[in-house]
Amino acid sequence: MFTPTTGDCFIIVWNLLAKFLCFLTEINTFVGEYEPTNQKPHMYPRSVISVVIVLLLFIFQLHAQEVHFSQFYNNPLLFNPALAGHFDGSLRLGAAYRNQGAAISVPYTTYAAWGDAHLEPERLQRSAIGTGLHLYNDNAGDGGLSTTSGTFAASYIRSFNGDNTVKAALGFSIGILNRKINFSKLIFDNQWNGTVFDPNVASGEPFTSSSIFAPDFNFGGVVCWKINEKINTNIGLAMHHINRPKLTFYDDENRLEQKIVAHAQVFVQLDEVFEIRPAVFFATQQGANELLAGADLFIHRGDVALIAGLWYRLERDIIPSVGININGLVVQFSYDVNVSRLHLASNYRGGMEITLIKTLTLTANKNACHGF
Repeated sequence: MFTPTTGDCFIIVWNLLAKFLCFLTEINTFVGEYEPTNQKPHMYPRSVISVVIVLLLFIFQLHAQEVHFSQFYNNPLLFNPALAGHFDGSLRLGAAYRNQGAAISVPYTTYAAWGDAHLEPERLQRSAIGTGLHLYNDNAGDGGLSTTSGTFAASYIRSFNGDNTVKAALGFSIGILNRKINFSKLIFDNQWNGTVFDPNVASGEPFTSSSIFAPDFNFGGVVCWKINEKINTNIGLAMHHINRPKLTFYDDENRLEQKIVAHAQVFVQLDEVFEIRPAVFFATQQGANELLAGADLFIHRGDVALIAGLWYRLERDIIPSVGININGLVVQFSYDVNVSRLHLASNYRGGMEITLIKTLTLTANKNACHGF
């Protein structure tokens, strides 16, 4: 089976994003042909394309996979700090729970909670500021290995044209990572007495600590484009763990390597009832790659919208999802149906995930993007 190298992954992402920009330009031209003759089509500013190219060139190092959610679009601060405050509203609060791997071993469980705000100070014309806080706790395996993270994110959102149809945002986040383990739950080769493993025998391992802390720095960018009243798009890139946090229970240089995330999403209002939101997400870290693509269909009835989605994680999972949006309160459930070579052991059972998001609008936004 073909396994893409780091260079291959970068080329694939570059080509996908380039084709996406060309696709948007074609849509814009098509839409422009049908606009009134006294209006100019929303052309894509060269400065925005420059932002995308700079971000692409900035991202070189592609490195073990860590905590992730299938509903990536419902956990924006986790994968791109530039998405802080990047929504149509004033305040947004979210929570998520994920349970996976129960069919094979002790389940991996992940909890997350986050919130962000969109601010438009009067002194900042055609601009906005986003701030946010993201927390998560991930528990893995028999050894009580857990990772906890607390991150503060901030972003600067800038409009590039007079009618605020094209915007870009740059963001960063600073956080603290904590990783700890319960060594009493583990078994080591030195504890084999010839008949059984004796937990009372010293492990002989040179552990320096069972709980470690490290700072974590992340950076990202997003461009969003309102093509017309029915089509909105966004595209983004982010680099995580820029400082390569040192996370090891031994006295060595084992570090959490940098992770690259690329994502894109389109919001298409088909008519007064139906809306479709296709998206693609790619992440790579130290040779471990994840490509996830699919779409959610929204069926609007007044202040209520039913959500039905289907997603695919390349060579791993088929992910159906259902949910409901009631006046800004979103509840969505998804399940990973494992279709990888591991399905013989998992019996197609992957993991379940549920998210809860509430968006509040206190004042009308002038420089907000259609929310991710």
